[in-house]
Amino acid sequence: MSLFCGRKKTMLSIAVSSAFASGVAAALLMAIPAAANSIDWSGSSNQTESTNYNSWQPAKTDTLSLPSLRGQGLSFAEQYQNKLLGEWSLRNVNGSIKMEHDHDPWIQETLKDMTWRLNAQARQQALMGLVIIDSPSINAFAAPGGVIGINTGTILAAKSMDELASVIAHEVAHLSQHHYESGVDDSKKALLMQVGGMLAAIAASAVDGDAAAAVMMGSQTATMNSSMAFSRSNEREADRIGMQIMTHAGYDPRAMPRFFATMNQQSQLNQSENQFLPSFILSHPLTNERLSDSQSRAQSYPSLSLSQQQRHQALFDLLYWRVQSMGKHASKTTLTTAANNSVGAKLALMNWYGEQQRFKDAEKVLSEINALPVEQRQRLEPLLSITHSQVLTEQDKWSEAAEILDGQHRLYPERRDLRIYLAEALTNSNQPAKAQALLKPLIEQQPSDRYAWQSLQLANEKLAKTTTSPQLANIATINALRYRSQDQLWSNRYESALISLTQAKQLAEKLQNTTQANSARPLLANINAEIKAVKTAKDFKP
Repeated sequence: MSLFCGRKKTMLSIAVSSAFASGVAAALLMAIPAAANSIDWSGSSNQTESTNYNSWQPAKTDTLSLPSLRGQGLSFAEQYQNKLLGEWSLRNVNGSIKMEHDHDPWIQETLKDMTWRLNAQARQQALMGLVIIDSPSINAFAAPGGVIGINTGTILAAKSMDELASVIAHEVAHLSQHHYESGVDDSKKALLMQVGGMLAAIAASAVDGDAAAAVMMGSQTATMNSSMAFSRSNEREADRIGMQIMTHAGYDPRAMPRFFATMNQQSQLNQSENQFLPSFILSHPLTNERLSDSQSRAQSYPSLSLSQQQRHQALFDLLYWRVQSMGKHASKTTLTTAANNSVGAKLALMNWYGEQQRFKDAEKVLSEINALPVEQRQRLEPLLSITHSQVLTEQDKWSEAAEILDGQHRLYPERRDLRIYLAEALTNSNQPAKAQALLKPLIEQQPSDRYAWQSLQLANEKLAKTTTSPQLANIATINALRYRSQDQLWSNRYESALISLTQAKQLAEKLQNTTQANSARPLLANINAEIKAVKTAKDFKP
């Protein structure tokens, strides 16, 4: 089955146990400072100005100045503990999000490129992961160890890439300033209980925004007296540092108070209708003083020209309508109307026609896009080719889809999304070995990439079924189980991961008594190491 065609809507668990909330709070209390490791955030920055909506030029400003909260460098042991904590946070967040795989790879790539760029302005340590939650509520969070999460509702509430960047920059500032790790113990404990409640509400937020708000409100009420002043101080600092981060990353810092105004308007509307406040406001108190302070600070930055203000707008148009399309938020009428003035909506409409099996209508939209000037059409890549390939895969034309995607992959070999889409097309066109070659670098770069692990599992299952070599089929079956265990590990399903690895080990042991004994030995060594790693992760207690 296709990973990105006929995709099910992301679902999150409604049940949020108090044990998870307290566990997160406990982890936050034991948070370790961010490690000073090197960072690689090249993303898709090698693309040229003429063909890339991600093109940007950082503002020529003074060096970013951050308050020194720690003084001394971190020991190797502290850096290692911080890494373990980040992995633990990511597994727990993934475990509360019941989904088959990550969000749409193009959306993930676009947001990750922005997030890693912002992070690089203030932190030497790379982020552990970016979690995108399909929820209509406005919310974002940062968890200890370098995990950042954002709801799709935040994307749809923003009016520009700059406004979206302001939310991410704010969360990066929380991490860079160690807001989960510093402060007076009593205030810190109270604040971390509140943040723990926020993280515990993630699972509820996608199903029922009011339920999530209720979870956070309970957490906030319990800590109101002891932590709110401390929290507001953190929020003002995160706003200030966030604006600096935005400026150095090439975004407009004036967008931050603009997005605050959107949230404030939503909160007033909810209050008038006796509804809960947006989740982000509950976990990030938005006072009149904070609004005024951010507006005044934004005025200290130079005004941008109209062309500068719109430099990211074309990319945001693609992102906005891609989120609408993949989340099934927009109707045909909405897409058709918007497509008259938005090429992003036109691509989303083309995708919608493909999903509805209306291929002639999809081809008609594609013809309209192909009639655009060459330069404008090139600026839609690689999303144009991705969307075209998805229409083809709906028709089981996997080889044609692979050919289109391969052309884009050759232009942008560093892009994760193209590797994911192309690997799936290759697997379904009976070329699983080529798919594996594309996917393995992804898990080497980011071992927590669940989507890549799932794709590797499917490629090996296909290889086991289609190869004429019994020996190769045996190894592929073992590897499929190994790769499945990694997806289970990173979704906090330790017992399932151990079962998968035990099954793989049993099959590998049987090979020791065959002509494949030489292949079995390194396989068994890898499997034993993976079993040990899963047990270590399972036993980790922050």
